[in-house]
Amino acid sequence: MLKRVSLLMLDQMLFSSLAMPVEMLETAIARHRAVNRSQTVRPVIETLGLEKRVTPLGGFGIRQDRLISEVTATDLILIPALWRNPRKSGAEQREILDWLTSRHAEGAAIMTIGTGAWLPAAAGLLDGQATTTHWHALDAFSQRFPQIRLQRDHLLTQSGRIYCAASINSGADLMIHLIGIVFGVDIARAVEQQFSPEVRNPFEKRVFRADAPSHADEEMALVQGYLHQHWQSSLDSSRLAELAGLSERQLLRRFRKATGTAPGLYLQQLKCRHAREWLQSSDLDITEIAQLCGFADSSHFVRTFRQQSGVTPGQYRKQVRAKLFSVDKTQTDGHS
Repeated sequence: MLKRVSLLMLDQMLFSSLAMPVEMLETAIARHRAVNRSQTVRPVIETLGLEKRVTPLGGFGIRQDRLISEVTATDLILIPALWRNPRKSGAEQREILDWLTSRHAEGAAIMTIGTGAWLPAAAGLLDGQATTTHWHALDAFSQRFPQIRLQRDHLLTQSGRIYCAASINSGADLMIHLIGIVFGVDIARAVEQQFSPEVRNPFEKRVFRADAPSHADEEMALVQGYLHQHWQSSLDSSRLAELAGLSERQLLRRFRKATGTAPGLYLQQLKCRHAREWLQSSDLDITEIAQLCGFADSSHFVRTFRQQSGVTPGQYRKQVRAKLFSVDKTQTDGHS
């Protein structure tokens, strides 16, 4: 459950890019409390920025609830679209980028609208990842961040816990998806009907993701999205069943039919996929990588990795490092 949502406010931002997502989120919270007749603590939704007052496009000033330096923990960060050149809106100020990096490392999800994708990109959080942004900024974004896999033909992308929507309208689809992960599919559908009664394309059918589901089971796609966001955690079958509105037995049957594997094995595959990235690109030792991937201990990690990859983590690291850093003798010797 969300405990804190942070709305990042910047000069020359498009305030409308935050207004609808926040209204949708507030509706989901109210409906969740009504349906469950619960008095659970309401999530804190607050505005924050570098200064106590910012000036969005249009000229009216908005006073912040808090400064970013005062917020050391949050669950979801919403980044608005910026008008014209994001660099001129202070999007690359080091204090903002460092704050985003720290909060993301601690587990916060990030949702960007339009050119808001510029911020996690400048912070290095999207290096090597798939990302989208507003079509007017595609060329500038590509030039500024050549290391990012820009998806020009997609309005939505997901890279781990970073979700990007190319426009304000596609941001509504993105928020519906996030509401489904947090509050369940029934509440997500209710919010969708209230804010957009026309038929919309489900998030999972439009988002670009390297491992996007190839099936039409929306509840299982929702479960997959949750696993991708919480891949460092242990498997919680009861939470997944609640998310899909099914019993645990029904969940297992449906998930296997849709993906060809069980949720537990699917989660292990995600953990090992991220482990391979760290083994290839970092000097972290095996124990550290095991902890980062959410394994109980290094022996469990080694055993699982061998089952998934056919080699131990240490053997895999030697193999990929040899390929990455081996010298081509035909070039050094001058022969063709």
